[in-house]
Amino acid sequence: MNSPQFASEPKPPNRLHAWSYVAVQTVILGLLIFLNASFGFDVKKFVLIGRVFEWLGILGVLASAASLRRSLTAVPLPKTKGKLSTNGLYRFVRHPMYTSVLLLVLGIALLSGNLVKYVLALSLVMLFYFKSVYEEKYLVEKYSDYKAYAEKIPRFIPFM
Repeated sequence: MNSPQFASEPKPPNRLHAWSYVAVQTVILGLLIFLNASFGFDVKKFVLIGRVFEWLGILGVLASAASLRRSLTAVPLPKTKGKLSTNGLYRFVRHPMYTSVLLLVLGIALLSGNLVKYVLALSLVMLFYFKSVYEEKYLVEKYSDYKAYAEKIPRFIPFM
């Protein structure tokens, strides 16, 4: 089964392009965390589910980092001496770090009750999708078994 996202051969990594994902991600995360909750339109706060998402996100980030160890990088390019991780949360999703950060920022948005933060969280979902597509081009190139792994394991949401 050929996935269209792996159809073309990747060009040599453009580090500026790779770092641009990190820069945009940093700006969005900074706004989510530091933007005054009174800025923009208020919507209903979801305190309990927001807290649950925050804690799941924090725990997921820690578990993902523990699985990756020295292969961990914010840049969507595999490290030269990195190893493919398929254990821990990587048994359920290909990008548990992204999923965990998304849970965390969704929790922040839900707790804030701020429409702007909801939009920022949604924009991070889109950014992580494109960042993961970019990253996977290089993972396929570096790890011969990544394509088979990607065909079995969902990108962000377990069991989907």
